[in-house]
Amino acid sequence: MTSSYPAFVPLLIGIVVAALTAFGLTGYGFPAIGRGAVARGGAALAGALAAVAYAWGLVSLLRDESGTAQACQDANPGLYGQVSGYSVSYLPPGLDCRLTSGGSYAAAVPDFLTPVMTGSAVIAVTLALLAVAEHRRTTPSVRPRHPAPSPHSEHSEKRNT
Repeated sequence: MTSSYPAFVPLLIGIVVAALTAFGLTGYGFPAIGRGAVARGGAALAGALAAVAYAWGLVSLLRDESGTAQACQDANPGLYGQVSGYSVSYLPPGLDCRLTSGGSYAAAVPDFLTPVMTGSAVIAVTLALLAVAEHRRTTPSVRPRHPAPSPHSEHSEKRNT
């Protein structure tokens, strides 16, 4: 049986980065909503949810790193005898148990995490685009000002000659 176990160090780095990202976005999102920037704060909170779902998936892989065969057996005991190898994905997090017949089935990572992660990311991007559009709409365009003529220039003086 060939095996492709998830690597401990990349999983640990991914978990730390995702957790810090979720923490930072949450810390930005709630105060932004409180200031009335609902789209901006909502984008940050949706991004935080996507980061939490990603971290959860990586933690699930890390937890089953040494027990990949056990994860495949627990996921589908009836098909476990036909497992010929494993395939690990880091984006989205997943562990697939490959079958001798050519198919595969998912193990270790809960099935709902990928849709939650994807949906949250789409919502975050959509709200971020709305926040940018709202900012552009409400911010007056900055036009370069021409300096006012000085009182001593020829054009502004009235001569009584």
